Formats: sequence, structure tokens, C-alpha cells
Amino acid sequence: MTGNNKAERKIQYVKTHGWQTLDLSDCGLSEIPEEVYSFTELVTLKLDNDAHGDEITRNKIVTLSPKIANLKNLKVLTISNNDIASLPNELAQCQKLTTLDLTNNKLSELNNEVANMASLKHISLKGNPFELLPPEIAERGIEAVRNFFRELEEKDYLYEVKLIIVGEGRVGKTCLTKALSEENFVLDDESSTEGINIAEWNISDAEMSNANTNVNHDIRVNIWDFGGQEIYHSTHQFFLTKRSVYLLVTESRKEDSHEDFYYWLNIIKLLGDKSPVVMVLNKCDQPSKDLPLQEYKKSFDNIVDLYKISLKSGYEDRMKTLKTEIKRIISNLPHIGNPLPKRWVDIRKELEEIKQTGRDYIDYTEYTTICSKYYRNEQSALFLSEYFHDLGVALHFQDDIDLRQIVILNHEWITEGVYKILDNPKIIEQKGRFTNNDLLTIWDDSNYKTKVNELISLMKNQKFDLCFELKKGEYLAPRLLSVDEIEYPWNTTENNLFFEFRYKFMPKGILTRIIVKRNTDIQDETFWRYGVLLKHENTRAIIRERYFDNKITVQLEGDYKKEFLAIIRKTINEIHSDFNNLEVKEMIPCNCSHCIDTLEPHFYEFGLLRKYEINEIPKIRCNLSLEEVTVNSLISSAIIPETKMNSQQPITFNGNISHAVIGSEVKSPNFKMG
Repeated sequence: MTGNNKAERKIQYVKTHGWQTLDLSDCGLSEIPEEVYSFTELVTLKLDNDAHGDEITRNKIVTLSPKIANLKNLKVLTISNNDIASLPNELAQCQKLTTLDLTNNKLSELNNEVANMASLKHISLKGNPFELLPPEIAERGIEAVRNFFRELEEKDYLYEVKLIIVGEGRVGKTCLTKALSEENFVLDDESSTEGINIAEWNISDAEMSNANTNVNHDIRVNIWDFGGQEIYHSTHQFFLTKRSVYLLVTESRKEDSHEDFYYWLNIIKLLGDKSPVVMVLNKCDQPSKDLPLQEYKKSFDNIVDLYKISLKSGYEDRMKTLKTEIKRIISNLPHIGNPLPKRWVDIRKELEEIKQTGRDYIDYTEYTTICSKYYRNEQSALFLSEYFHDLGVALHFQDDIDLRQIVILNHEWITEGVYKILDNPKIIEQKGRFTNNDLLTIWDDSNYKTKVNELISLMKNQKFDLCFELKKGEYLAPRLLSVDEIEYPWNTTENNLFFEFRYKFMPKGILTRIIVKRNTDIQDETFWRYGVLLKHENTRAIIRERYFDNKITVQLEGDYKKEFLAIIRKTINEIHSDFNNLEVKEMIPCNCSHCIDTLEPHFYEFGLLRKYEINEIPKIRCNLSLEEVTVNSLISSAIIPETKMNSQQPITFNGNISHAVIGSEVKSPNFKMG
């Protein structure tokens, strides 16, 4: 058997006691032990890898044996973070299987037999390199996957790309957008972009064929020009997407700091995943500077190259070279030319035609009527609107009761409406506070006045977390709060519970989103842009963002510190889940005899403690006192034990059920709860 003593011991428990659950996670397996296929009463089989494991303990399972069909009673099979490249059709013979987790494997296709298992209710496919199945569909679950394959009987193709231009303000992003999209562009002074401008660049089939002989089709490029001012940074993240091309623009005379470049490159990495990045140095007609391109490439392998351009007369060849490179990159994007259901493409084209008439949105009834013309029922229409939403084609917040009845076709309508609030001098002066009367005044033109309720609901939506209602008819946008810490009552004692989130790179706006998400727990309006005081039952928590230290600190006092911390961690990890592979470490304070009596204890990385647990090492040494402390005591001092979390019971405070359920899984790359 390939494996180690840990796997052998767990298998022996099943043989001896007849257990119906076998957890072989992090056992260093390269294949599933043969005798596992003889455990016909097995209900749950776990073969996952913990995010905190190492190469020694990590399972590297490549295939499932057809003998998996022997496990007739199997209901749950989890095999995430392995190397599974294909599934045997015999898996479909496990007719009681309800849950299948294949996250982060190497599947290029999904068998019809498995996808159509009648018993299967939940499937996790995120992080697999499927050739045909769009990742946005794969991440939506089993019904979305089944619907996609049903619809794919008649195929068509969508030749469309998103080109996103980012960088600091006043570097020529808007002029570059026009130079790309307009045939006879002439350089002129441009005002600074507020929010986002969207332009269309149509590339002919002949031009594309010159860039790549395998692409003989017109390509539509949707150019998104993002404002560079600081206020826009924390909201841009809602529109930076995967499967795009990025231009990071600076200019010759601007003294950029490495910090600016690393901010944008990190944000692209976190939100754009592996999307290619072209760095553009504008205004090269002026004295030019050098950028350490190779240094950037060492940290960001999706950087393609650096191009120095000018939009002035006499530098046309440089602009032509850049355009040729963009066409080449576009032609090699993996999703270009992939088949989609023809009816989806037809519906997409009809929605675009409506948008071109000047309409910013349609109501849900009109959308379903359009879908019905192509023989799509309401369920199919909802699957399609989810896909369009993920791609940024159209926005439909179908799970939000206030937004469900509107399908938004024009993103600029949203961003312009939002920034009418966030850029308003009166609201800025009022530190982000505004009323219904303010909304009626600001959104008084014909574009917005009939959709005030929808727009404020969108700003409150958990995807954006831009504002919340302080009381009836009064709102607060935390991004406009004062930056200075305010005074608040707090007793720092040895009984306080400390916890920290430490980031390799911390995206902007996390703390303001925490304020919005936990607004019902805010004590006495105690908040500023980088901090908030929360209270629930007889427990309080002060949460601070230390942006230049790349960390968020949490300090708690009261009767239910661990329970309240669990809710706060769940909230923060929900925010983390909006990013791709955000590198964050959860830190637990030491409880040795020295640290227990100090306000500055040594902190252990939770991932390190989990490694000790996985490798069954019971103790770890404090860096300050050099005392040995038990790993279990460290984890349990701050974290509710997994046995309790796995019980699927809600947290209770003084007998009252909390609004956060601890049994739910926290989707964070560094911690899985439950």
C-alpha cells in the first residue's frame, strides 16, 4: 500500500469498528489503498488535502479505480486538491452518492454518466482545466453543468474579449482607449476618468488572421478604462475579471513608485487570475525612464512585455506595434473560439442590440420573454443570467429580492450612478452620511430617478458593500469616513482575546466592507475608515486595519469571545473569497506562562499549527519564553473545535441563536471551517 502509518491506522479503525466514515486526508497517498474498495458499508470517504499541509503529507491521487462502484452506500466523496485527470464511468454506479468534491484537480472533461447521476445534488468543480466547460458554469454546481450540456446540442461561438486599462490618474488611459477604439484618433486634452468608461474596439477577421492564422473571425474587444484616483481603487475590484487582457499604464514624466506598480499588479493577480498583463509607458516622446521589467516578471509571471508609446504624430509605428501585440494576445486566449450553446449566443446578441438603442436595463419579465423566444424556460433563463453576470455581459442579482426584477445591460449606468453619490461634495463633507432626500436630489435626472430603490439596494448588496442604512432613510458609505482613529471605551486586560489576519498583499477596502456586513453589531456608531467597535450580547470586539503593516487585528473582551470571533472570522473570510488565492495568514496568540500575562504575546500562524496537527506533533515552542505549549490548547483557546463546528449547529450567545451559522464552510484559501 502507498501511504503511511496514519492511513494504515485509520483503515484499521474502519475494519475493527465498522465505521462508515473514512478520512484519509493528508496521508501522503499516491493512490487509494485497494482494501478501501472492500468497505461496502462506507458512507463518507475523504481524500482531500488541507490548505496547510506540506508535500510529505499531501495526497497526490491521480485516478479513481473502477472498483469505486463497489461502494454502493457511498454518499459523500471528497477528493479536492489532488491530481485527478479523469473519472471512471463506474463512479455513476454509486447510486446513493449525493456530494462529490473535485475542487482543484486536473480534469479536462466531465463524464456524462457522472454529471447525470440522479442522486448527485452537490458537485464542486472549481479549479479544473476543463477544455469545454466554462469555469463560470463549473463553479455554479451540478444543475448549471447539466443545463450547459443540455443546451450545447446546437453550438455557436462568441468572439468577445474584455480589455481592462488600469493605472494611476492622469497617465493617458482615456486617450489610449480612444486610440485603440477610434479609427481616426487625434490626440486632444481629456478630463480625468471618473469611475469607469467603456468603449468598443472591433477587429476584422483579416486583422485577426494576420495575428494568428488559426483565428479567422471578427473580434469584439470591450475596453474598460478605469479611473486611477484613490477613491476608486476599492470599488474597481468588482469589475476586474478573469479571462481578460490588462494594460497597466504609466507615463514617462510621472515618478511612479514601486508601490503603485505592485498595487496594480497584485490586484490584477487577485482578481484577474492568470490574465495576461501588458505594461505600457505612455508619452515616450518626452525624456523616458526605465522600468525594472525583469524584477516585476519574477513576481508576476503573467506580465507579457513593456511597450513605450506616444500618441503624438510621428510615433504611429509604436502604437501599431502595441495594437499588433494585443491582437496576438487576444488570439491566444483559451476561451476564444470555444463553443457555447447557440441559443445563448443569440440571446446575448439580442441583449446587446437592446443596449445599443440606449437602454441601460430591462425588467426581468422582458428578459424571460426574450429567452422564451429561443425556447428557454425560466430555469434555463436564470442559469443563463448567472453566466452573463459572471462574465460581466449583464448584471442580474437574482438572489436579491430588491434587484431580482431588473437586468442591467450597461455597467457605466451603475458606476456613474454610484459615483454620483461617492463623488458628491456634500456627502464627502458629511463623511459618507446621506439621506433619502439626498438620493432624490442627486439621482434626479431621467436616467436614475425611476430606479432610486434599485440603485441604493445595489450599493447595499453584499457583492459591493458600499453602504448600509443607519436608520430609516439615513445611510452611511464607510469609504468616506474620517481616516483618523476616534476615541472609544475599551479595557485592555490579560483576559482579552487577540487574533490577527496578516496579508502578503492586502486589498483596499476590507475594513469598510466589514463595517457594512456587520453593521447591526456596531456599538454607538463607533467607526472610522480603518476601524470599528462591535458588540453582541455581553461581548465586544475592536477590529482595526493596519494597511501599511498589511494586517487586520481583532481584540475581544466579554463572555463569548470565541463565539464572536468565529462570526467575525466567517465575515472576513467571505470577503477573502472574492479574491483568487489571496495570501493571508490567520494568527493565534501564544498561551504560555509569559504570553498569557502580556499585551504583546507571540503569535503562531494557524496554518503552522494545522501542520503540527496533521503530522501529529503535539507541542510547539514559544519564540519569546521558549516554553513548550500544546498545539491543541493554542487552537482551542481561540477557535471553536471542529467537532462542534461540524455539528451544523448555530452559535448561541446566552441561549440566543446568532445570525451566523458556524457549521457553514468558510471559503478561504487558508482556512476551512466545518
